[in-house]
Formats: sequence, C-alpha cells, structure tokens
Amino acid sequence: MELPKNDIDRLLQAWQAQLLSREEYEALFRALADPAHREQVEAYLDQRLLAQPAEATALARELDWEGMFRRIIGPEQPPQTVPVHRVHFLRRWGWAAAVLLVLLGAGTLYLLNQNPGRAVVVQEPGQDIQPGKEGAILTLADGRQVVLDSLGNGVIAEQNGARVVLEKGKLNYLLSERSEQVLTYNTMSTPRGRQFMLQLPDGSRVWLNAASSLRYPTAFQGKERRVELTGEAYFEVAPNKGQPFFVTLNNQATVEVLGTRFNANAYGNEQQLDATLLEGSVRVVSGSSRVVLEPGQNARINGSIQVQREADINQVIAWKNGLFNFEGKKLREVMRQLERWYDIEVVVQPEVPDIEFYGEINRDISLAGMLKALKLSDVRFAMDGRKLTVLR
Repeated sequence: MELPKNDIDRLLQAWQAQLLSREEYEALFRALADPAHREQVEAYLDQRLLAQPAEATALARELDWEGMFRRIIGPEQPPQTVPVHRVHFLRRWGWAAAVLLVLLGAGTLYLLNQNPGRAVVVQEPGQDIQPGKEGAILTLADGRQVVLDSLGNGVIAEQNGARVVLEKGKLNYLLSERSEQVLTYNTMSTPRGRQFMLQLPDGSRVWLNAASSLRYPTAFQGKERRVELTGEAYFEVAPNKGQPFFVTLNNQATVEVLGTRFNANAYGNEQQLDATLLEGSVRVVSGSSRVVLEPGQNARINGSIQVQREADINQVIAWKNGLFNFEGKKLREVMRQLERWYDIEVVVQPEVPDIEFYGEINRDISLAGMLKALKLSDVRFAMDGRKLTVLR
C-alpha cells in the first residue's frame, strides 16, 4: 500500500535520528522497496545527503539486507510477505538498504537483534586497526622458526630430505626418497590477525584461520596420516584409502577421513568443538562416542557428540571466503571472532546482554569500519589502544 508523502518524510527523518519502532521499520522498508516512492526519496536525499554514497554502496553490496529485514518483521509474519531466498544489493530490498545507509552515514551496517530498540552510535577508535592478512610462522623440526609474512618465493628450508617451498603465498613440501627415513614434525601457526594456506606432503590442502596451529609430519609414513589442530581450519584431503587421514582436535576429539572436504573448529575459548562435512565421509570420535557424518552435517563436541543434520555451510566456511557471517551469532562469540582477526583484546562488561546478530560483511574492513558497522541496541564501545570494551 502506498504511503502518503508526509509519512515517508517522517519515517526517513525518524530513521536518521534512530528513533523508529519495530512497526515503523517494517513500514519504511516496504515503502522504500516500492518503485512508486523512488522519485520522492531521491528528492529527499538531494536535500539531506551528508555521507559519500559511493562508500555506502560499496559496503551495502556485501550485506544480506533481506535477511535483516526478515529479522525486523519477526517470525510471526506470514512467510509470503518476504521471499525466503537471499537478495543482494539493488534487488528489491537493496534500494531501501542503500537509502538507509546514506542517511546514517557511509560504511554503516545495521545489525539488529531480535528486539530492536534504542540504537547507540559506537565510539570510533582514535587510531584505526587494520584487518588480518596472509601470514604465518613455520616451526621446523629443529625448533627454528620462519616468519612467512614477507618472504619471497623459493626454498625456505630443507629438512629430512624434504624441501619446504613458498610459492605465491602457499607452502609446499617437495619430498625425496630420503625424506621417509626419520619421522619429523613441523608446526604451522597463524597468530591473531593472520591466516594461511599450506599443502601437506601428501597433497592435502589446509587453510588455517587466525589464532590457529597445525602440527604435521614432514612425510606421512605407515598406515595412517595424522595431524593435530588447535583453532580452526578448512581441509581438502587427498584421497588414499590405504592411508586414512586423522585430525586430532585440541586433544579432545578425532576426525577420521578417507578423502573429503570439511571444516574443523577447535578453539580453546569456544564452548564446543565443531566438525562440518562438505563432501565425502568422516567419522568423529570423542571418548566412547562416535558418529559418521554425511555431507551438509555438523558434529558439535562437548563431552558428547551432537549432530546437526542441516548445517549452514555458507556460514561455516565464510571465513575461508573472506567474510564474517554473523547470522544468529551471539554478541560474545562475535567479539571472540574480532579478537582473533584484529589482534585485539575485547572485554564485555557482565551487564551487557548476549544479544544475537544477523548479517554478513567482508573481513577486509578495518576495525573502525567494523565498529561503525556494529550499531547495537543498548550497547556502546570504548577503545583504548588495542583494548575494546563493550558497555551497556
């Protein structure tokens, strides 16, 4: 239904002042998605535009605005009111999103909790902190450490008859016959603010997320291939039925595979371990519990193993694809992700509620941009050096 001109102007002004109710959010999104209102809205923007529209547009392209709109109107609304598929920028809800971005300022992402209320503009950090990047530390069998962040292509080490080669930001192991005589181990570690990809001696590929480490032999010997993970990694395991592949997760569980693609999350400061299968078949073992996963399933390990039959694969591997996916994520989990990626310390005051977020954004945004994006209801930020405090 078309709204009167005065109502559109009033809702736009209320959005800019961050004073809209839940019902008004719904009315404004629907009005902006109606082409009949476009000329009126453009005239309004001509008068009140203060931000840079190009910057707003660049960020808006990365966001799932229709998903956010569904969260605004809530599950009680009839499902036919909003299509269930995701719609990207400049399709239906994208026009509405772009307008609201311009009004609130370039680079603003409005991530809503389930009970949108008063929004508080975040405090900008005095000095910006850049996002994470490619880089890692390789610990060789003799204890020597090689920082890979700025090394050029070429052989960076030789050990046990194997050459360790860095090529285009990826680490490879070139084996000789002599490389299988003595079993030696390397450890690849990504500090906070770093991620890296390596190819294991058997040809398997591993992407390490920030604040993670992988311990592995320089040559796989015997009847099995075994590595140890802390943190998070995405695996593409080279098939070899005669030599199954095992991943030990933070010394608490083991994933056994033959040839497959899966993601494993074994951060020590998370409440549980996770293994999510994309392709192939894996067996997850923890104590006396064991389950076999099918593609699209997730195993959550916390004493016992719980299987999620339909995992959100896009969310699970968003980090590997250069994205933050906060769909349904709680405040404190989001803050732990920011700690690892921006190499900061986050303190959440006890009185701050553990609200949920919905949205997706590129990981290459600076911390200032991220804080500007995370406009939370009844929550504010204070930045002191590399310490971020979340307050009510």
